[in-house]
Amino acid sequence: MTARVTISLPDELLAQLDAIAESESLTRSDVVREAAGEYLTARTRGAEAETRKRAVEDGIAWLRDAATRSADIPSLELLRQVRDESLGGSER
Repeated sequence: MTARVTISLPDELLAQLDAIAESESLTRSDVVREAAGEYLTARTRGAEAETRKRAVEDGIAWLRDAATRSADIPSLELLRQVRDESLGGSER
């Protein structure tokens, strides 16, 4: 399904849009549709990258905390604790 929308653009932006449309044998709608799709994709990628960044930062913070509070815990026991925490405290 396709919806018809009305938008306002500055004259200079419309001229650039029309020039691209003409040079690529597209309609204004084609160019706007493609631009909107690329914009939304870029925003999604940006949000996903921010989520990954926060996860890495949280992991680094956890490792720093674990290093200070568990210096005397053998590494195998520390790995068991990490596994248990990631599983919500339950066994597989």
